[in-house]
Amino acid sequence: MKRVCLGKITSAHGVKGLVKILPFGEDPLLIEELSPVFTGETSSDQVSIKMKNSAGNKYWLASVEGVSERNGAEALRGTSLWVERDALPKIENKNTYYHADLIGLKVIEDKKEIGEVVAVKNFGASDLLEIKPAGKATFYLPFIKENILKIQSDKIIVKIPEGLI
Repeated sequence: MKRVCLGKITSAHGVKGLVKILPFGEDPLLIEELSPVFTGETSSDQVSIKMKNSAGNKYWLASVEGVSERNGAEALRGTSLWVERDALPKIENKNTYYHADLIGLKVIEDKKEIGEVVAVKNFGASDLLEIKPAGKATFYLPFIKENILKIQSDKIIVKIPEGLI
């Protein structure tokens, strides 16, 4: 079963056991909706999360069931929050994708296989496909309509800007 990381506990907050979470998706409340969540990609350990409120641009405050003091919250620092891929809501918009569904797809340009998507990153500007060509170093392709021509269940057809690879 494939899992998807929904966020990460970054630190403790206050003395009552609250944690600060960095959500990775558009809907931070999904972490609570799908709780309990796994604490690793292959771990069987789970935690129940109750989202409290936004804590700035990126972070949310949350409580973790069974954690009522700062030391317990500190022990969770760095914990990733995972769910089974099948538990995620169905996407209604045909131009929206879960990153996990893009990873592993073949990348095709002009009917020639360029490589495979190994990750989807975002360093602040927009999503980037990290593509690994056979025998070469990975490169990033901006996930924008000018570059992404078509996405199918087993491949992504792209137009790579001149000079990128």
